Amino acid sequence: MGTVQGKTISLRLAEVSDYLFIHSLRVAPKSAQFLTPVDDDPLQQKTWLENYKLREQEGREYYFIIQRTDNNQPVGSLRAYNVNHEASTAQCGSWILNDQKTITSAIESILLICEYMHSIGIRLVIVDARKDNKPALRFIRKISHRPHSEDETNLYYEIDVPVMVTDFYKDNHKYIDQPTQS
Repeated sequence: MGTVQGKTISLRLAEVSDYLFIHSLRVAPKSAQFLTPVDDDPLQQKTWLENYKLREQEGREYYFIIQRTDNNQPVGSLRAYNVNHEASTAQCGSWILNDQKTITSAIESILLICEYMHSIGIRLVIVDARKDNKPALRFIRKISHRPHSEDETNLYYEIDVPVMVTDFYKDNHKYIDQPTQS
């Protein structure tokens, strides 16, 4: 499964050819302050993506491009990494949305990645945000009331994927269900 379709966005697996877009997200001043620093050279991102594709093939990592469904314009990224199929866990990060996002991109993208994780048997996703990234923390606390841990710079929260897919999804399905055609 390479694409997960929502109402206003979809998630598709990143390709090496997405390196310029991903690099632009990561160096944008608005998001760079909350991310691990990256090299100014976009070719470093290309090399990173080439190595990532090997991890994807092994089922250890999934890097998604978030794109609008109305025009297929990429508007962000979201990554599941440290995927452990035996423990049924994964971490989620590299969650960046640009100014062209839809109003529901954030809620749709977390619901869609949980749907994807559920489809491959992952039961627990750990999301993190920098302690000083107040908007991200507010959003994460709305979708998870289960703190996991913290370190010097980040707070980590757990998302129970089956609960997210059934309960939270049930209450928020309007954000990802496609309108029925008559």
